Parts: sequence; structure tokens; C-alpha cells
Amino acid sequence: NTKDILHDISFELGAGKKLGIIGATGSGKTTLTALLMRFYDVSSGSIRIDGRDVRTIPEEELHSMFGVAMQHDFIVADTIKENIRFGRNLTHEEIVAAAKIAQADGFISEMEDGYSHVLTAKGTNVSGGQKQRLCIARALLKKPKILILDDSTSAVDTATEAKIRQEFRTTLKDSTKIIIAQRIMSVMDADMIIVMENGGIADCGTHSELLSGCEIYREVYESQAREG
Repeated sequence: NTKDILHDISFELGAGKKLGIIGATGSGKTTLTALLMRFYDVSSGSIRIDGRDVRTIPEEELHSMFGVAMQHDFIVADTIKENIRFGRNLTHEEIVAAAKIAQADGFISEMEDGYSHVLTAKGTNVSGGQKQRLCIARALLKKPKILILDDSTSAVDTATEAKIRQEFRTTLKDSTKIIIAQRIMSVMDADMIIVMENGGIADCGTHSELLSGCEIYREVYESQAREG
């Protein structure tokens, strides 16, 4: 029953801020963003963007606010350029600029045919991390009011991910960023981090606040530090 997936969730995020959401698989992280985009409606309470209840915002207007990249986003059998452009009227320069922010321009430029390189369906001729970076570039090209990255750097190496985060800080100042992740490193620079557990908020705060005050967070951080 969908209405039982999440409970007792309440938070506020300022425009242009970065929210990190972490938690085990099945803790409700993705459902939270699905509610934001109104793939489901809340059974009680409300979700507001700029003070407007999402249920009162016309669907087309609501969806135009979001740029989304998912962990297993789709790639179509077409050129890299078309996979990033995604049917929108965009210049080559705009596509390259988004690819640079997503740290994809480097590997694309090394290919003999660059942005004209043809990808197979599902992108089986690029690595998982490369595919994810192409999908991030695609999401960025919407110049979204709200950018959602749902585990979309899970296959990207940590050094490259750090560069993407740095680019976000300098080039996406006005976009509100919601980063769903398993790796704490992906969210530790967020203005607020929500720790999800069993469909509710176990705790929320900054990285340093959670390290000192949230046992679940500290345990995950320490185990990832040992692995990493």
C-alpha cells in the first residue's frame, strides 16, 4: 500500500540549497522524490514548491521544473550528442557545456568521432560511470529549478564525482539540488542531509552534526571510510 511507504516526514529546503538523502535500499528515498514530482499524491499533509502545493501546479509546469538523472537511466541507440540533447532544440556549445559540468567531455573528446559516436541501446559500449555522466549532462541541459540525482553517480569513481560536485557548487548556484545516494561522500557537502530509515526520517542535519549525533550515519560513514 503506497500510502504506508513514508510517514512523519517534514522538512524545508531553501532555493538553491543542496539536500542529501541517504538510507538503505527500501528506506523510501526514491519515493520521496516521486512525491515531489507528483508521480504519487500524499495521503496527508502537503508538498510545496515556492509555497505552492504541488497538486495545484499544472503537470507540464511542474515537470518542467525538474531535471532528473537516475541510477539506471536509459540510453537510446543514437549518437552521444542526441542522447544528451534528448530531442530539445539545443546548440552543440550548450551540449558540450553540460557535458563538461558532468565530467563527460573528457572521455567523449577522446573518442575518434567524439559527440557523433553512436551508442548502442542501453549504452553497452560505454562504461557504467560514463553512461551516468551522460545522463547527468542530459538532466543539466534542462537548466532545472530543481535537479534530482537519484544514485546517479554510483558507478562514477570518487575523484570524478568530487569534480562533479565542485562544478555544481560553481555553475548551479541557483538550482536546488537533491542528491540521493548510498555513499556519504556524495552528500557530505550538502546544506542538509536526511537519513531515511523504514520510510521515515531517522535524523537530519549537516554532515558534522550527523557524525556527532546520529549513530546510523556514523556507522555507515566509518564502514565506508574503511572500504574506501
